[in-house]
Amino acid sequence: MLNRNHEKGQAIIIIAFAIVALVGFAALAVDGGRVLSARRHAQNAADTSAYAAALAKIKGENYTNAAWDRADSNGYDNNGATNLVEVHLCSETGVVCNLPTGSKASDYIQVKITSHVNTFFARILGIKQLTNRVQAVAKATSPVTGSWFSGKALVSVMEGCKGDNGDNNNPFTVGGNGTTIVNNSGIFVNSACSVAFVDNGNSNLVTTDQGTCVVGGIQAGVNGVTPPPVGHCGDQININDYVLPNPDAYCAQEGSITGSGGEYEAWPGSFNTSGNKTFPDVSPSGTLKLHKGVYCFYNGISLNANWNITTDTNGNNVHDSATEGVFFYVPGGDVTFNGGSDLDLHAIDSSDYPSTIQKYLFYIPLSNKANRPSPETAVRICWTAVLETTRWTAAAEMIRCSAVWVMIR
Repeated sequence: MLNRNHEKGQAIIIIAFAIVALVGFAALAVDGGRVLSARRHAQNAADTSAYAAALAKIKGENYTNAAWDRADSNGYDNNGATNLVEVHLCSETGVVCNLPTGSKASDYIQVKITSHVNTFFARILGIKQLTNRVQAVAKATSPVTGSWFSGKALVSVMEGCKGDNGDNNNPFTVGGNGTTIVNNSGIFVNSACSVAFVDNGNSNLVTTDQGTCVVGGIQAGVNGVTPPPVGHCGDQININDYVLPNPDAYCAQEGSITGSGGEYEAWPGSFNTSGNKTFPDVSPSGTLKLHKGVYCFYNGISLNANWNITTDTNGNNVHDSATEGVFFYVPGGDVTFNGGSDLDLHAIDSSDYPSTIQKYLFYIPLSNKANRPSPETAVRICWTAVLETTRWTAAAEMIRCSAVWVMIR
């Protein structure tokens, strides 16, 4: 008969190992889950602390305290026992930050959070505490404000050619028999078409101080442009790099015109939201003073002869920023200025309006399929005109005063 006494107790050993394994799995599931959750929380705290520090640095405040305060609000009080919050500039000695190539290290702030998580099941295995180490880096530089399109006054941002996307016009066309004068600036045509700049006028004159740069080609026989336009000049721009105005919120209120007998005043808001009437739609022609604000023209603008339209409401021949200035938003209809009228317009340039509207005079969005802005009168426009349309036709004198930027698409 076989003697099995020497096998007694083996089950106890196997059970002991099984218990250890079960505790290990429990520690992995429970304690591991707690550590991962704590790590996510610490990373979020580091991210928000870095952002807070960057904002404080830009404002000239104590960025270290800003980071500590934000970390404290997320449960990391920098007590040195359960957690440690470190704040450094990436340019400091011994600080390592993974920055984009060419970056200036002193522009970046690093926040590190070290936190300790007490274990539950892992204690049985001799592991009483686990440590999380996370970090976040934020750039802290003030925004740089520059001029649109390098300060060019007339800009066609249209990238395609005539016929593309149903567009029947060339990227930039000069026509008529008038004079366009661009002081202290120039013209830029963004299209790379073989013929991107067209001159259809018989006796028009275009004069610029800084010349005309055309990414694509120029129609043969262009005359009257001084200095002559330069083809295959510069690189195409990305219109998405520029923030266009968003004036819709100002169009909820209905605008109005009062007066009679050739003396009128206009108040901002929406005009001609229905029907086929165009602004100003009053007669006889005369003087129209535009009070400060955003004017929304849903069926365009059409000026016949003998109009004098001005933003100089007090008549002192000086632009008063606090009380004067307009923004023309033309979501529908053409912009036509017919001969014999005078326009003296200033854009809004005061802080009581958002920066996306300040210093812009005209904005014709791409959704408006108007054929062209057609100035055929003497127009003095100051500050910025933004036109997303197809071509510019000058049949009279256009004088750029102060800083007029026109975007044509």
